[in-house]
Amino acid sequence: MSTIERREAARANQRAAAFIRFQVLSDHEAMHFILTEASESDTARLAFTTALASIAGSLATSSMGREQALAYLQSVAESSAALSDADDIDRYFEG
Repeated sequence: MSTIERREAARANQRAAAFIRFQVLSDHEAMHFILTEASESDTARLAFTTALASIAGSLATSSMGREQALAYLQSVAESSAALSDADDIDRYFEG
């Protein structure tokens, strides 16, 4: 891995951490940082997404255990697939 690639990976991790901070604390400054930084290029967006997935996977595994994390992710994937194909997606969210 080159120096440039290491710097890009470090920047992506920084963006991912800021995004998680926004989600946990509703930190709007963190979200501004993400929107500004991650819009630089397709490579920056891909690196951000990869870093976010890595952090999320680590957190899910450490908090729920490997098997429960995998079961949860499968459930999210299945329900999201059903929703994406639904003719009337809004009915799933009405109480």
